[in-house]
Amino acid sequence: MTRTTTRSMAVVATVLATGLLAGCAEELPTPKPEAPVAAAVVTQAQERNILDKVSGVVEGVTKSKDADSLRSRLSGPALNIRETQLKVAGARKDEEPLTDLNMEMQQVILPSDQEWPRSSFAITVQPKDLTTPVLMAFDQAEARQQYKLWGWVRLLPGVTMPQFAEADLGSAAVPPDDASLKETPETVIKQYASVLTVDKDSKYAGNFADDDLRQFFRDYGKLQVDAINKEECKGAFEVAYEPTKDPVKAVRTADGGALVIAAMISKETITAREDGCEIGPPTKTTQALWGDADVTNVVEVNYEDMVAMYVPPKDSEDQISLVGYEHVPSSVSNG
Repeated sequence: MTRTTTRSMAVVATVLATGLLAGCAEELPTPKPEAPVAAAVVTQAQERNILDKVSGVVEGVTKSKDADSLRSRLSGPALNIRETQLKVAGARKDEEPLTDLNMEMQQVILPSDQEWPRSSFAITVQPKDLTTPVLMAFDQAEARQQYKLWGWVRLLPGVTMPQFAEADLGSAAVPPDDASLKETPETVIKQYASVLTVDKDSKYAGNFADDDLRQFFRDYGKLQVDAINKEECKGAFEVAYEPTKDPVKAVRTADGGALVIAAMISKETITAREDGCEIGPPTKTTQALWGDADVTNVVEVNYEDMVAMYVPPKDSEDQISLVGYEHVPSSVSNG
């Protein structure tokens, strides 16, 4: 064997050894991408700016009574209800029955969803002229549109609100047909309308804890009937509720349930069924809306309503419960 051949064989052996070593070597670990950090898509500072802008419009309209200006920062049920309250305030000279929409907040619930529409929620500190705080819902329909006040309810006295994720983490919106709950958000409002209309006679009554709104109608209806019966006029009281076509707003709670807010309309009918009996509107507000209509044996009062409910997760043993409502008369007629 020549020296050249020996050198060539040595080179081949070196290459083979190198290849074998490379084949046996462990691959270097590649860094895994970090999981995205959950965060609200609106910061608390941005939410405070939104609240200030909405509050400025509300306060300005309260002083000027120029309801057209509301449209820049109110939408949906909130716009309808505030316009109605301003109309009633114009008709009543002794006082202005406007819900205090002071936007000093004790808690904010910020959105975590990247897509639109987006909704945020906030609970006020205790207003001076109300017995309970107000829960507000804000809506941004599209990316380039302003956040607007979409709705509000007055919280029930002593109510325990569900827990939410920390504001900086954000809370997810719940679709109207979400099946992870006791009832879907769109279904729960239809069922509650039935319960408000016929109370314990509703087939859905067992799904809901008893609440202040249902008790209000029991007490108020009895009061009206008793007043009519003092005149031996065979009084009757009925109330009928139905959801509006406005979308239902729902946000996830920490336990997997949801806070659901929805708009409704209602009508109460007070009747004196005995011939020759006549009745008029029963309150200062309904009297202001009545105007100079003729008195008959029937009074019909139409209302615009908002309700907020806690809907537990599907596997919970808890009932669905009302946490707040707003009930504003919008028109009165003699039937």
